[in-house]
Amino acid sequence: MRYLLQLHGNLPIDAYPRLAARAEELGFEDVTLHDVLLRRPAWPVLCDIARATSRVQVGPNVTHPYLTHPVQIAANIAHLDELSGGRAVLGIGRGSMYDLVGMRNPATLRGLREAVDVIREVISGDGTGYAGEVFPLGKSAKLHFGTGRRVPVYLGTLGPKGARLAGEHCDGLRIAAQWDPAYVTKVIRAELHAGAVAAGRRPEDVDLVAENWTFVHRDRELARHGARRVLATFLPHMGPLLAFHGVPDSEVAAARAATRDGETDRLAEISDRTLDLFMAAGDRDDLVAGLRRLREAGVGAVSFSGELGPEPEDALELIGEAMRLV
Repeated sequence: MRYLLQLHGNLPIDAYPRLAARAEELGFEDVTLHDVLLRRPAWPVLCDIARATSRVQVGPNVTHPYLTHPVQIAANIAHLDELSGGRAVLGIGRGSMYDLVGMRNPATLRGLREAVDVIREVISGDGTGYAGEVFPLGKSAKLHFGTGRRVPVYLGTLGPKGARLAGEHCDGLRIAAQWDPAYVTKVIRAELHAGAVAAGRRPEDVDLVAENWTFVHRDRELARHGARRVLATFLPHMGPLLAFHGVPDSEVAAARAATRDGETDRLAEISDRTLDLFMAAGDRDDLVAGLRRLREAGVGAVSFSGELGPEPEDALELIGEAMRLV
Protein backbone atom coordinates (compact mmCIF):
# COMPACT_ATOMS: atom_id res chain seq x y z
CA MET A 1 0.00 0.00 0.00
CA ARG A 2 1.19 3.51 -0.88
CA TYR A 3 0.82 6.42 1.51
CA LEU A 4 0.24 10.09 0.76
CA LEU A 5 -0.20 13.19 2.92
CA GLN A 6 -2.49 16.16 2.31
CA LEU A 7 -2.00 19.12 4.63
CA HIS A 8 -4.55 21.86 5.19
CA GLY A 9 -3.84 25.57 5.20
CA ASN A 10 -4.48 26.34 8.86
CA LEU A 11 -1.19 25.19 10.39
CA PRO A 12 1.64 27.43 11.67
CA ILE A 13 3.72 28.69 8.78
CA ASP A 14 6.88 26.86 9.87
CA ALA A 15 5.10 23.53 10.32
CA TYR A 16 4.85 22.70 6.62
CA PRO A 17 8.53 22.12 5.78
CA ARG A 18 9.04 20.18 9.00
CA LEU A 19 6.03 17.93 8.42
CA ALA A 20 6.93 17.41 4.76
CA ALA A 21 10.53 16.48 5.51
CA ARG A 22 9.43 14.03 8.20
CA ALA A 23 6.76 12.54 5.91
CA GLU A 24 9.46 11.89 3.33
CA GLU A 25 11.55 10.09 5.96
CA LEU A 26 8.54 7.98 6.96
CA GLY A 27 8.01 6.78 3.40
CA PHE A 28 5.14 8.91 2.13
CA GLU A 29 4.92 9.18 -1.65
CA ASP A 30 3.70 12.75 -1.89
CA VAL A 31 2.88 15.79 0.23
CA THR A 32 0.12 18.02 -1.08
CA LEU A 33 -1.77 21.05 0.18
CA HIS A 34 -5.49 21.73 0.20
CA ASP A 35 -6.21 24.93 -1.76
CA VAL A 36 -9.29 26.61 -0.32
CA LEU A 37 -10.50 30.12 0.46
CA LEU A 38 -9.50 31.71 3.77
CA ARG A 39 -6.62 29.29 4.31
CA ARG A 40 -2.95 29.82 3.51
CA PRO A 41 -2.25 30.38 -0.20
CA ALA A 42 -1.20 27.08 -1.66
CA TRP A 43 1.65 28.00 -3.98
CA PRO A 44 4.07 29.74 -1.56
CA VAL A 45 3.60 26.93 0.96
CA LEU A 46 4.17 24.31 -1.74
CA CYS A 47 7.44 26.02 -2.65
CA ASP A 48 8.49 25.77 1.01
CA ILE A 49 7.62 22.06 0.95
CA ALA A 50 9.56 21.51 -2.27
CA ARG A 51 12.68 23.11 -0.82
CA ALA A 52 12.42 20.96 2.33
CA THR A 53 12.20 17.64 0.45
CA SER A 54 14.00 15.76 -2.30
CA ARG A 55 11.87 12.74 -3.21
CA VAL A 56 8.14 13.21 -2.59
CA GLN A 57 5.74 14.60 -5.17
CA VAL A 58 4.44 18.07 -4.29
CA GLY A 59 1.35 19.94 -5.43
CA PRO A 60 -2.11 21.36 -4.71
CA ASN A 61 -4.80 18.87 -3.80
CA VAL A 62 -7.00 20.21 -5.06
CA THR A 63 -6.93 23.62 -6.69
CA HIS A 64 -9.72 24.79 -9.01
CA PRO A 65 -9.98 26.85 -12.20
CA TYR A 66 -12.85 29.20 -11.40
CA LEU A 67 -11.13 31.62 -9.02
CA THR A 68 -7.70 31.15 -10.62
CA HIS A 69 -7.62 30.82 -14.42
CA PRO A 70 -6.12 27.59 -15.81
CA VAL A 71 -3.33 29.57 -17.49
CA GLN A 72 -2.23 30.89 -14.11
CA ILE A 73 -2.52 27.43 -12.59
CA ALA A 74 -0.27 26.20 -15.40
CA ALA A 75 2.30 28.87 -14.59
CA ASN A 76 2.24 28.00 -10.89
CA ILE A 77 2.57 24.24 -11.40
CA ALA A 78 5.34 24.69 -13.98
CA HIS A 79 7.26 26.91 -11.53
CA LEU A 80 6.79 24.33 -8.78
CA ASP A 81 7.88 21.53 -11.10
CA GLU A 82 11.07 23.36 -12.00
CA LEU A 83 11.79 24.26 -8.38
CA SER A 84 11.25 20.68 -7.18
CA GLY A 85 13.28 19.04 -9.92
CA GLY A 86 10.32 17.44 -11.69
CA ARG A 87 8.28 16.38 -8.66
CA ALA A 88 5.12 18.45 -9.16
CA VAL A 89 1.69 16.81 -9.23
CA LEU A 90 -1.56 18.68 -9.89
CA GLY A 91 -4.86 18.00 -8.19
CA ILE A 92 -7.80 19.88 -9.68
CA GLY A 93 -11.50 19.93 -8.81
CA ARG A 94 -14.72 21.91 -8.71
CA GLY A 95 -13.83 24.13 -5.75
CA SER A 96 -16.15 25.19 -2.96
CA MET A 97 -17.25 28.06 -0.71
CA TYR A 98 -18.13 30.30 -3.67
CA ASP A 99 -20.89 31.86 -1.57
CA LEU A 100 -18.22 33.61 0.50
CA VAL A 101 -17.35 35.75 -2.52
CA GLY A 102 -20.89 36.22 -3.77
CA MET A 103 -20.71 33.60 -6.53
CA ARG A 104 -22.99 30.78 -7.48
CA ASN A 105 -21.01 27.60 -8.00
CA PRO A 106 -19.87 27.81 -11.66
CA ALA A 107 -18.19 24.42 -11.82
CA THR A 108 -19.06 21.85 -14.47
CA LEU A 109 -17.35 18.67 -15.58
CA ARG A 110 -16.94 20.17 -19.03
CA GLY A 111 -15.15 23.12 -17.48
CA LEU A 112 -12.83 20.82 -15.55
CA ARG A 113 -12.01 18.80 -18.66
CA GLU A 114 -11.23 22.00 -20.57
CA ALA A 115 -9.15 23.36 -17.69
CA VAL A 116 -6.98 20.22 -17.77
CA ASP A 117 -6.59 20.61 -21.53
CA VAL A 118 -5.60 24.27 -21.23
CA ILE A 119 -3.06 23.57 -18.49
CA ARG A 120 -1.46 20.82 -20.55
CA GLU A 121 -1.47 22.96 -23.70
CA VAL A 122 0.11 25.97 -22.00
CA ILE A 123 2.86 23.86 -20.42
CA SER A 124 3.60 21.27 -23.09
CA GLY A 125 1.68 22.19 -26.22
CA ASP A 126 2.73 23.74 -29.51
CA GLY A 127 1.03 27.10 -29.06
CA THR A 128 -1.78 26.47 -31.55
CA GLY A 129 -4.51 27.43 -29.07
CA TYR A 130 -7.55 25.59 -27.74
CA ALA A 131 -11.15 25.95 -28.84
CA GLY A 132 -12.82 25.54 -25.47
CA GLU A 133 -16.35 26.67 -24.64
CA VAL A 134 -15.55 27.46 -21.02
CA PHE A 135 -11.81 28.14 -21.24
CA PRO A 136 -10.77 29.06 -24.80
CA LEU A 137 -7.10 29.66 -25.44
CA GLY A 138 -5.62 31.90 -28.10
CA LYS A 139 -2.77 31.02 -30.40
CA SER A 140 0.78 31.36 -29.06
CA ALA A 141 -0.48 30.98 -25.46
CA LYS A 142 2.49 29.04 -24.13
CA LEU A 143 4.64 29.53 -21.06
CA HIS A 144 7.92 31.36 -21.55
CA PHE A 145 9.68 29.28 -18.89
CA GLY A 146 9.79 25.79 -17.41
CA THR A 147 10.82 22.36 -18.60
CA GLY A 148 7.66 21.49 -20.52
CA ARG A 149 7.25 18.25 -18.55
CA ARG A 150 3.75 16.79 -18.64
CA VAL A 151 2.81 17.09 -14.96
CA PRO A 152 0.51 14.30 -13.66
CA VAL A 153 -3.07 15.52 -13.17
CA TYR A 154 -5.46 14.04 -10.60
CA LEU A 155 -9.14 14.93 -10.49
CA GLY A 156 -10.60 15.49 -7.05
CA THR A 157 -14.25 14.49 -7.03
CA LEU A 158 -16.88 12.64 -5.01
CA GLY A 159 -19.37 11.63 -7.70
CA PRO A 160 -19.49 8.82 -10.27
CA LYS A 161 -19.52 11.20 -13.27
CA GLY A 162 -16.35 12.83 -12.03
CA ALA A 163 -14.77 9.41 -11.53
CA ARG A 164 -15.59 8.52 -15.14
CA LEU A 165 -14.03 11.78 -16.33
CA ALA A 166 -10.88 11.01 -14.34
CA GLY A 167 -10.70 7.62 -16.03
CA GLU A 168 -11.08 9.18 -19.45
CA HIS A 169 -8.88 12.21 -19.14
CA CYS A 170 -6.62 12.32 -16.09
CA ASP A 171 -3.73 10.43 -14.58
CA GLY A 172 -5.70 9.57 -11.50
CA LEU A 173 -8.55 10.24 -9.09
CA ARG A 174 -8.35 11.46 -5.51
CA ILE A 175 -11.57 10.98 -3.60
CA ALA A 176 -12.04 12.42 -0.11
CA ALA A 177 -13.72 10.96 2.97
CA GLN A 178 -12.96 7.28 2.27
CA TRP A 179 -12.13 5.62 5.58
CA ASP A 180 -14.83 3.06 4.85
CA PRO A 181 -14.04 1.48 1.45
CA ALA A 182 -17.59 0.57 0.41
CA TYR A 183 -18.25 3.62 -1.78
CA VAL A 184 -14.95 3.23 -3.61
CA THR A 185 -15.39 -0.49 -4.20
CA LYS A 186 -19.10 -0.46 -5.10
CA VAL A 187 -19.42 2.80 -7.06
CA ILE A 188 -16.26 4.72 -7.86
CA ARG A 189 -13.86 2.04 -9.03
CA ALA A 190 -16.24 0.76 -11.72
CA GLU A 191 -16.88 4.27 -13.05
CA LEU A 192 -13.17 5.07 -13.11
CA HIS A 193 -12.43 1.89 -15.03
CA ALA A 194 -15.33 2.47 -17.43
CA GLY A 195 -14.01 5.93 -18.23
CA ALA A 196 -10.55 4.53 -18.93
CA VAL A 197 -11.90 1.82 -21.24
CA ALA A 198 -14.07 4.34 -23.11
CA ALA A 199 -10.95 6.40 -23.79
CA GLY A 200 -8.95 3.39 -24.98
CA ARG A 201 -6.82 3.30 -21.84
CA ARG A 202 -5.93 0.47 -19.49
CA PRO A 203 -7.82 0.86 -16.17
CA GLU A 204 -4.69 -0.08 -14.23
CA ASP A 205 -2.91 2.95 -15.69
CA VAL A 206 -5.29 5.34 -13.90
CA ASP A 207 -4.39 5.81 -10.24
CA LEU A 208 -7.03 5.75 -7.50
CA VAL A 209 -6.24 7.41 -4.17
CA ALA A 210 -8.63 7.05 -1.23
CA GLU A 211 -8.32 10.05 1.06
CA ASN A 212 -9.58 10.40 4.61
CA TRP A 213 -9.74 13.31 6.97
CA THR A 214 -7.44 12.49 9.83
CA PHE A 215 -7.48 13.42 13.51
CA VAL A 216 -5.46 11.08 15.73
CA HIS A 217 -3.78 11.10 19.12
CA ARG A 218 -2.59 8.55 21.68
CA ASP A 219 -5.55 9.71 23.81
CA ARG A 220 -8.34 8.12 21.78
CA GLU A 221 -11.25 10.06 23.23
CA LEU A 222 -9.46 13.37 22.81
CA ALA A 223 -8.92 12.54 19.16
CA ARG A 224 -12.49 11.47 18.50
CA HIS A 225 -13.89 14.56 20.17
CA GLY A 226 -11.72 16.78 17.96
CA ALA A 227 -12.56 14.73 14.88
CA ARG A 228 -16.25 15.57 15.23
CA ARG A 229 -15.37 19.25 14.96
CA VAL A 230 -13.38 18.57 11.77
CA LEU A 231 -16.07 16.41 10.19
CA ALA A 232 -18.81 18.93 10.93
CA THR A 233 -17.12 21.39 8.56
CA PHE A 234 -17.44 18.99 5.63
CA LEU A 235 -20.47 16.84 6.39
CA PRO A 236 -23.16 19.14 4.91
CA HIS A 237 -21.30 19.24 1.57
CA MET A 238 -20.78 15.54 0.91
CA GLY A 239 -23.71 14.95 -1.46
CA PRO A 240 -23.56 11.41 -2.90
CA LEU A 241 -21.69 9.99 0.07
CA LEU A 242 -24.47 10.96 2.47
CA ALA A 243 -27.09 9.17 0.37
CA PHE A 244 -24.92 6.11 -0.25
CA HIS A 245 -24.13 5.57 3.42
CA GLY A 246 -27.56 6.62 4.69
CA VAL A 247 -26.27 9.37 6.99
CA PRO A 248 -29.29 10.71 8.90
CA ASP A 249 -30.44 14.23 8.04
CA SER A 250 -30.44 15.01 11.75
CA GLU A 251 -26.67 14.52 11.92
CA VAL A 252 -26.11 16.75 8.91
CA ALA A 253 -28.30 19.40 10.53
CA ALA A 254 -26.32 19.12 13.75
CA ALA A 255 -23.06 19.57 11.86
CA ARG A 256 -24.41 22.63 10.09
CA ALA A 257 -25.63 24.14 13.35
CA ALA A 258 -22.27 23.56 15.00
CA THR A 259 -20.25 25.21 12.24
CA ARG A 260 -22.65 27.91 11.03
CA ASP A 261 -24.43 28.89 14.24
CA GLY A 262 -21.80 28.06 16.85
CA GLU A 263 -23.92 25.38 18.55
CA THR A 264 -20.90 23.25 19.33
CA ASP A 265 -22.78 21.13 21.87
CA ARG A 266 -24.53 19.54 18.88
CA LEU A 267 -21.28 17.93 17.70
CA ALA A 268 -22.15 15.06 20.03
CA GLU A 269 -25.07 14.22 17.72
CA ILE A 270 -22.62 13.04 15.03
CA SER A 271 -22.58 9.29 15.61
CA ASP A 272 -19.58 7.01 15.90
CA ARG A 273 -20.77 5.25 12.76
CA THR A 274 -20.73 8.45 10.71
CA LEU A 275 -17.37 9.49 12.12
CA ASP A 276 -15.82 6.15 11.16
CA LEU A 277 -17.19 6.24 7.62
CA PHE A 278 -15.21 9.33 6.66
CA MET A 279 -12.41 9.93 9.17
CA ALA A 280 -9.36 8.22 10.57
CA ALA A 281 -10.26 9.25 14.11
CA GLY A 282 -8.76 7.80 17.26
CA ASP A 283 -5.49 6.18 18.21
CA ARG A 284 -2.93 3.88 16.60
CA ASP A 285 -5.19 0.85 16.88
CA ASP A 286 -7.91 2.68 14.96
CA LEU A 287 -5.39 3.56 12.25
CA VAL A 288 -4.12 0.00 11.90
CA ALA A 289 -7.63 -1.45 11.75
CA GLY A 290 -8.72 1.08 9.15
CA LEU A 291 -5.67 0.58 6.95
CA ARG A 292 -6.08 -3.18 7.04
CA ARG A 293 -9.72 -2.79 6.05
CA LEU A 294 -8.75 -0.63 3.07
CA ARG A 295 -6.01 -3.02 2.02
CA GLU A 296 -8.38 -6.00 2.16
CA ALA A 297 -10.78 -4.05 -0.09
CA GLY A 298 -8.05 -3.67 -2.70
CA VAL A 299 -7.31 0.01 -2.11
CA GLY A 300 -3.74 0.59 -3.19
CA ALA A 301 -3.13 4.21 -2.16
CA VAL A 302 -4.29 6.04 0.97
CA SER A 303 -3.97 9.76 1.68
CA PHE A 304 -4.15 11.16 5.20
CA SER A 305 -5.65 14.63 5.11
CA GLY A 306 -6.15 17.68 7.30
CA GLU A 307 -4.88 18.89 10.63
CA LEU A 308 -3.85 15.28 11.43
CA GLY A 309 -4.52 15.78 15.14
CA PRO A 310 -4.34 18.19 18.07
CA GLU A 311 -0.54 17.96 17.78
CA PRO A 312 0.18 17.51 14.03
CA GLU A 313 3.78 16.39 14.34
CA ASP A 314 2.95 13.80 17.00
CA ALA A 315 -0.01 12.68 14.87
CA LEU A 316 2.30 12.15 11.90
CA GLU A 317 4.53 9.93 14.02
CA LEU A 318 1.46 7.93 15.07
CA ILE A 319 0.48 7.48 11.43
CA GLY A 320 4.01 6.35 10.64
CA GLU A 321 3.83 3.73 13.39
CA ALA A 322 0.54 2.42 12.00
CA MET A 323 1.99 2.24 8.48
CA ARG A 324 4.79 0.01 9.73
CA LEU A 325 2.32 -2.33 11.44
CA VAL A 326 0.06 -2.92 8.44
